[in-house]
Amino acid sequence: MQVNIKHLIDDVQCYQTVRALRWPDGIACPSCESTQVIKRGFDDTEPARQRYECHDCHKRFDDLTDTIFAGHHQPLKVWVLCLYFMGLNVLGFYQFTRPLAAVTH
Repeated sequence: MQVNIKHLIDDVQCYQTVRALRWPDGIACPSCESTQVIKRGFDDTEPARQRYECHDCHKRFDDLTDTIFAGHHQPLKVWVLCLYFMGLNVLGFYQFTRPLAAVTH
């Protein structure tokens, strides 16, 4: 998958790119890996950030849960643009969108 910089400047498209890279086969719960996921609205501070609830384990998560981007105050597009300008290729960017446990193994 090739990442276009135009998709990284817009918040909605930036989150769509992260979702496509993180979950190429569809959204899955980071806790139990179930694909039975319910959308639960959007984040109050970042309206493009989708919230979910797992139908199987009932844990709540969002697009950035268990990634290096979770818990930071900078908008996602700031982090992604920094990575883009640092010259990280798509595979490198994909590593950042994967859950932390998967990256450390």
